[in-house]
Amino acid sequence: MSDNKIQIKETVNESMVDLVNYLFVILNGLLNGDDAEERREFVTIGLSGGSLIKQLSKELIEQRDRFRPMSDKLRIIFCDERFVPLDHEDSTYHGYVKERLFDELTIKRENVFAIKADSSSVDECAKEYEARLSSLLNKNGAFDVLLLGMGPDGHTCSLFPGHKLFVERDKRLVAPIDDSPKPPPARVTLTLEYINKSSHLIFCTFGDSKADIIRKILKENDQTLPSACVQPSTSYGSLKWFIDTPAAKLL
Repeated sequence: MSDNKIQIKETVNESMVDLVNYLFVILNGLLNGDDAEERREFVTIGLSGGSLIKQLSKELIEQRDRFRPMSDKLRIIFCDERFVPLDHEDSTYHGYVKERLFDELTIKRENVFAIKADSSSVDECAKEYEARLSSLLNKNGAFDVLLLGMGPDGHTCSLFPGHKLFVERDKRLVAPIDDSPKPPPARVTLTLEYINKSSHLIFCTFGDSKADIIRKILKENDQTLPSACVQPSTSYGSLKWFIDTPAAKLL
C-alpha cells in the first residue's frame, strides 16, 4: 500500500484531528464543489462502533462549527450494528447518542438511519435496513464515506476472519449474522461488496496491540483478514488509513 494512503501520527488525538480535517475536505467538496452539476443534495456517512465512538465524537464536537452548516445535508448510517434495543449499552447508535454527537452537530434524528431494533428477527432487521439504505445510494450505487474501525483479529464491521459471511462474499447490501464470534452474536452489517463500492473508505485504529495485525494488513496484504480486503473496487474510490505510532511500529 502506498505511503500516501497511510497517515501516521504520534498520538491518537493527533490522528483524529487529521481524520476529521480529511473528512471535512471530502464533505465540503461533495456538497460545495466548483462544479455545480456535481454538487450533492445530501451525503451519506457510515459510522462504526467500538473505541471509534468516543474518539470520533470528541474530535467532531471540537470542530462542530465547521460541520454544523452542512448538517441538514448529512445522512448518517451504521456500517454495522448489534441487534439489541437502541437504548442498550451494546448499541452503536446509543453510543453516539450518549456522546451527544448528533445533538452537537445539529443533525436531525430523521437523518440518522438506525436499525429497526424491534424487528421479529435479525434476518428481518437486515432486510428492513437494506430497504431503507437503498434509497440513500449515490449515483454509483454505493455510499459516500465509510468510517471503519478494526478489531485485534483484523475484522471490520461485522465481517470476521473465517466466517462464512466474509469467506463466501455475500452480495447483499446488508446481511444478518446470528453467530458473531464477538458478542453479542446477532448483528447486521454492510457487506464487503458494498463497502468496496463506496467512494471514500477511511480506517482508523490505534495502539501497540494492533501493531502485528496492522503489519499483516498493510505490509503483507493478508487476504484472510477482512480489513485487508477493504479495497476500492472502482476507479473513483479512495482508501486512507489513520494510525498512531504504536500501531505502526512494525511497518
